Amino acid sequence: MVFWLLLIGGVSPTQAQTIYKVTGLVTDANTGEPIPFASVALVGRRVGVLTDEQGRYTLNAKLLTDSMAVSSLGYKTLRRAIDPERLTQAVDFKLESAGNALQEVTVRAGENPAWRVLRQLRKNRGLNDRKRLAAYEYDSYVKTEIALSHVTERMRKNPLIKRINEAMSKQDSIVDDDGHRLLPLLASESVSRYYFRSSPERKREDIRKTRIKGVAVDDAGLSSQLLGGTNLVSQNFYDNYIPILGKDFASPVGDNWRGWYEFFLADTTQIGDHICYEIQFDPKRKEDLAFIGKAWIDTTTFALCQIETRIGDQANLNYVRGLTIEQELETTTDSTAGNSGTAGWLPVSIKLTANLTGVGKQSLGMRAQVTLRNSNIIVNRPHPALFYEQPIEPSDTVATTNEAYWHAVQRNLAGPDSLSKEDQKSRQIIDKLRAVPAVKMAEAVGEVAITGFYKVGGLDLGPYPYLFAVNSIEGLRTRIGFRTNDQFSRSWIFRGYVAYGTLDGQFKYGAEADYLFSRQHWTVAGVRVADDIERLGLTPELIGGNRIFYALSRFGRVRGGYESFQKEVFFKTEPVKGVLITAMLGSRTFDPYFNFLYKAQPELGDQSPLRSEINDAFWSIEARLARKEKYIMDGNERITLGTKRAPILTIRYTHGAKSLGGDYNYDRITIRAQQTFRLGTLGRTTYLLSAGYTPSTLPAPLLFPHIGNPTPLLTTNTFNRMNYYEFVSDQFVAIHVQHRFEGLLFNRIPGIRKLNWRLIGNVDALWGTQSKANQSLETNRLLPNGQRSVRFGTLDPKIPYMELGYGIDNIFKLIRIQAIHRLNYLGDGLNGIPINSFALKASATISF
Repeated sequence: MVFWLLLIGGVSPTQAQTIYKVTGLVTDANTGEPIPFASVALVGRRVGVLTDEQGRYTLNAKLLTDSMAVSSLGYKTLRRAIDPERLTQAVDFKLESAGNALQEVTVRAGENPAWRVLRQLRKNRGLNDRKRLAAYEYDSYVKTEIALSHVTERMRKNPLIKRINEAMSKQDSIVDDDGHRLLPLLASESVSRYYFRSSPERKREDIRKTRIKGVAVDDAGLSSQLLGGTNLVSQNFYDNYIPILGKDFASPVGDNWRGWYEFFLADTTQIGDHICYEIQFDPKRKEDLAFIGKAWIDTTTFALCQIETRIGDQANLNYVRGLTIEQELETTTDSTAGNSGTAGWLPVSIKLTANLTGVGKQSLGMRAQVTLRNSNIIVNRPHPALFYEQPIEPSDTVATTNEAYWHAVQRNLAGPDSLSKEDQKSRQIIDKLRAVPAVKMAEAVGEVAITGFYKVGGLDLGPYPYLFAVNSIEGLRTRIGFRTNDQFSRSWIFRGYVAYGTLDGQFKYGAEADYLFSRQHWTVAGVRVADDIERLGLTPELIGGNRIFYALSRFGRVRGGYESFQKEVFFKTEPVKGVLITAMLGSRTFDPYFNFLYKAQPELGDQSPLRSEINDAFWSIEARLARKEKYIMDGNERITLGTKRAPILTIRYTHGAKSLGGDYNYDRITIRAQQTFRLGTLGRTTYLLSAGYTPSTLPAPLLFPHIGNPTPLLTTNTFNRMNYYEFVSDQFVAIHVQHRFEGLLFNRIPGIRKLNWRLIGNVDALWGTQSKANQSLETNRLLPNGQRSVRFGTLDPKIPYMELGYGIDNIFKLIRIQAIHRLNYLGDGLNGIPINSFALKASATISF
């Protein structure tokens, strides 16, 4: 729903905001002399001022916390309580001398003095980085707020916005610190206990309590996993790159700090109990994915104490008006028996604010703000490895109302970051907004657009990409499908669909029933049956679950179409985190709609009887290894969040058996590996490596038909200049490599760099062969209709099939255009299908 409203936009009327005023005097506690240029700030907010030459200050704010702090070089930081409800008040401070001496700083002639500090920070990283800790755990409070912003007069004419404004009163208005009017969409609080162990690396998060108010937010279980804990704000600036919004930003204190940034050593200042160097930094190139900001580094340990960063408006990043990260770190005490020394630094306060926008200058904006506080920290007390197996564990009472619990959280954990009067007002506006009929309709449309399903009680109807298709076999194909959700049952899951073609006049169907034994070890058993038309080489299994590509394959002329009746029984379980085992018993039929015959008894040569149908019966066992993969639970569905660039490896063994009702005994093994990894300034590389081998003699449809894509649509992990089922192998190795250069080249070309284009390239290669025994199953005899059977190509094992691509991504922030060259196996195509060695293809992707 957030993304739906992001596109169509709107906000409520304005209202004057309350301004709080605090004044006072800051003096030396011993002499009574005023202290000029002391820093006066609200605790828990980035709101502060400096005292004037007479030590006086005036601080104005739209929201107060419960205390203020004053610091000045050479003095101890002093905090005093204030009344957050009073509009005006006077608070004086008397500071005592700190008596701290700074370490000597040696500056080389001609060298930036900030460099020496940064070299020491990297040198001492092993002592200060949280990665040195054997284990740590802490209580975490997270507040997440999402609101619409940046509304233009043009957007106010939108019919939905008009209805929203009619339902809102003049009092229903909130303004942020920059004066932008906001319309709240979500306000949530979450409390969790986070656990980390370094060897072996394991993580776990127990979501204890969540309370959420939001537009299109009904599932507190899913929301608590997405919005709770440290998922959104776990950046470690000691790393060389900081992943944000799917991009890698160079850290200002990473190993390559000199290559990315310009630095300025401003001064020393006191942060809490630490005297720190203040270092300011800016990107060398404004278009690069780098930060602007300040870092405070302890003068004694050279640890990072505090950092404030923001992304410049010229960075090569889509849909982002601004993004800031503020992080405070504190030393920890070793919790092992008999050890009370310091043991590294952990973040105790993090704030991330993102101001996003749609496409075009007139698009609506969205502000998302995440505030986190950590406390009750315990370090170097690891739990047994099995303790960490469940990565995110919501409590059974995560969403139940308990006001006493939240009062305790505000008092002991959240502090000034707990829900303020403005936050409470946001919740009231959200309740009123959800009651607007037009918003309810937009919620339903947005849910369908994002998930593909329309929820009706315990049923989800869809997915919508499969509703209609038009092709040469079925004519107009219509399909209606459903799946049950956790409102129907938390153990039983049913799926099914019915389709009908107006040209062939045939009904098709599919049905599946699963039983979920365990969510923690993801143990599921099920049975499925389907009678439908498929296309050779384009089954959901072979194309890796690409729903859109599979749906589009049902349009147009269906080359390689066949009717298939499938029955399967399966069992899958995850005995160890990251290792998923699947066992399957099944059968399927192959009844082609195209001209295809094979020799049923190849030993008889041309005298062999010919067949077109194939009955296949098999059992298989598969192991999927995905180290560090993260999941969240959406009712009865498990959604992967990726593996943090660790490879995903899948190995499957299949045995076909006549004893199970099939036509052939055979063995097959397939391997698949995929990974994304970073190459520093060069960008990101993604690869998919697959291989297969069967030593058995089988007709071509039971071997490995390689996935071609002669359509104008660019689809990764296929061969985009290969025709459908052009080549078939009984043993093969295929590699698809794609590299995103991001702004490496275009960011450095005047004029073009303003377009935010990104260079992209790919290489696809296929080594394969087919035995003489398998080739002998093909026939050259004429069919009864006077035509010949479709033939499948065979690769030379010494010459790989090759494709090379290059193109421009991020055109208008959406479009990718790529040139694809087929480098070999040119000439006349098989079965009268021409071969084109070059094509321009396009695709659309929404990415930051």
